[in-house]
Amino acid sequence: MHRRTALLVGAGLLSAAGRVASQPPGPRVVFLNPGEPVERGKGPHWHMTARFMATAAKTFGMQLEVLYAERDHLLMLRQTEAVAQRSDPPDYVVIVNEKLTAPQMLQMLARTPAKVLLIHNDLTPEQRREVGNEREQMQRWIGTATTDEASAEYRLMGELCRQLGDREPLVIGITGDRSTPVSMERARGINDFIVRTGRGRNLQLAFSDWGDADAESKADILLSRYPQANIIWAANDTMALGALRAVKARSAPVLVGGTGGWPNALTSLAEGGLAASLGSHFFIGAWAMVLLHDYHHGVDFAAHGGTTQKLDYMHVINRDNASRYDQAVYKRDGVLDFSVYSKALHPKLGPYDFNLAPLMRST
Repeated sequence: MHRRTALLVGAGLLSAAGRVASQPPGPRVVFLNPGEPVERGKGPHWHMTARFMATAAKTFGMQLEVLYAERDHLLMLRQTEAVAQRSDPPDYVVIVNEKLTAPQMLQMLARTPAKVLLIHNDLTPEQRREVGNEREQMQRWIGTATTDEASAEYRLMGELCRQLGDREPLVIGITGDRSTPVSMERARGINDFIVRTGRGRNLQLAFSDWGDADAESKADILLSRYPQANIIWAANDTMALGALRAVKARSAPVLVGGTGGWPNALTSLAEGGLAASLGSHFFIGAWAMVLLHDYHHGVDFAAHGGTTQKLDYMHVINRDNASRYDQAVYKRDGVLDFSVYSKALHPKLGPYDFNLAPLMRST
């Protein structure tokens, strides 16, 4: 069995001031990560999700174990079953609706006392009709935390149009596979911008495998079909960089935007390649740890935004702020203080606010 396991341990509970207090080991969390521990051509999203999740675990003195499924949803199901059969189960399990497998995972984990948090890909409406909602038939499924993909892509499109100036946006889109809910949500955000602002036209949306080679090939074909195109957006930075190669090969006057804010995308932004990217998507794992920390310490996130948390926090990155973003996020990832977002440590009414400003101000 090709399984990669990383055990990441945080000890002690940080005070609001960020100092480690003398406390017993914190709650144990298993993250069933659908991706790879290292980048293998589809982008580093899942590796970096675990990386910043580990930083948050360290912040809160939580014990984090990450099981990587290497983008094999059948392996992920086997890993779920193995966790469900443990004689000493974790306190919490974090899962993803990869390839629409979350209902099976929830059924497996219902046999354990572990509580489950779903992140990144929500259940589809059809799946919810089948299994119900959080804390209903499956009491241990305590919540769902996803990114507001549509709002984020709306902002990306706004930035690309700003850079385009007065010209009419003629848009090619490259999103991920059809079975990943975020693929369609990201495309919906682009379309929402065009409909609401009355500016621009979608020429075609193509589906890809999240990799750069396929995106480059599809971008080349679409640029041949639509030589008038002046914007290409892609649902991750890897595909955006692949599309950028096709644009450069044709010397086409096309702005390319991506999603992820990954290090290679920041380099491209600084060099005048990519026009924009959406950063911090991978913080969804860190936000999950904030929610679980607070829940474990008696502050139920359901009272602060509901059991289904739709989090709008992604940051538009362009050439002007790419260096600052790099300094704030990547150069300091091991010391980022996620305790500032905790309602258990900083009691405050209302929903959670995961705006990146506190992290960006600390640079």
